[in-house]
Amino acid sequence: MKLTDAVKGYLLSRRAKCNDRTIEWYRQKLAHFCAVLQQEYEVTRLEKVTVTHLRLFVEHMKLTKSTENHPYKPKGSDDNISDLTVKGYVQAIKGFFNWCEREELLKKNPASKLDNPKVGRYVIKTFSSEQIKAMLDVCDTRTPTGYRDYMIILLLLDTGIRLSELCGLTLDRVYLGVKDQAFIKVMGKGRKEREVGLSVEVAECLWKYINVYRKPKNTAERTLLISIHGQVLTLFGVEQMLQEIAKKTDIKGVRVSPHTFRHTFSKMFLENGGDIYKLSLLLGHSSVVVTENYLKDFESRVARQGQIQHSPVANMKLAKQKGGFRKIKKDFLEDQLS
Repeated sequence: MKLTDAVKGYLLSRRAKCNDRTIEWYRQKLAHFCAVLQQEYEVTRLEKVTVTHLRLFVEHMKLTKSTENHPYKPKGSDDNISDLTVKGYVQAIKGFFNWCEREELLKKNPASKLDNPKVGRYVIKTFSSEQIKAMLDVCDTRTPTGYRDYMIILLLLDTGIRLSELCGLTLDRVYLGVKDQAFIKVMGKGRKEREVGLSVEVAECLWKYINVYRKPKNTAERTLLISIHGQVLTLFGVEQMLQEIAKKTDIKGVRVSPHTFRHTFSKMFLENGGDIYKLSLLLGHSSVVVTENYLKDFESRVARQGQIQHSPVANMKLAKQKGGFRKIKKDFLEDQLS
């Protein structure tokens, strides 16, 4: 069997468990793996791959420049790709060959003897309160796009949800009840649904975006985030928006990305007295061990009570935005929201 055909079968098998972004992650890494094996070692057949080929590929990747296979980074960097990136390739390769063995496409798994590369100890830098406020200040909340971007920053900071979970939010998964605490339902990894609470400030901002600034071209569209052209805002669209904000604020020393907001939420949640076990559930981790590893070098403090008490946004005391919840007669609220 052709190696590329086997990869296509593997990607099809992953669709039942992975979102589009994860599938693309596997596709890019395995496509590069196939290309290198063909160009460097003239291997195109699945059954011809040996553990020696895999080890040679790993060494090849260790010497690859960080910008060589990256479509968005400028050329010319002298740095090699990080050991985390190399580890990602090894994970993709191991997953692929384990699947080939289970599907009986191979009698012997060449990746069974492939060692995982050593990875250094990394601590992802998080945003300071000043950096967050600087990002919010460059959003022109008088415009639909500016208000949407302002809302996205607050929502990422207040919930710590993943980028894929943010872009997958639909109106029916946003709960802004007046009587009960506001929250959202997100679909995480492994198709696992969880609820994440919203601070009052973010709930009000979200309400205003939905009712005032959200203008989809198709009125039947239920996806929460809408682009300037009235279409669904993509994952790349959010990343591009944050990059534009990074340029305007000239933030240094920290990567302006959705994942940095996730780490910032986690750090601030614990700093404000949140419990690491509750944090693990909010982040959608499979166990608290994953959360502890995720928050390297951070010492959690004694919990107090409730997520909203520990909200990063509530504790920042942001300036009040114009508009907000409409004043509705109490009787109407009692009838509609009871």
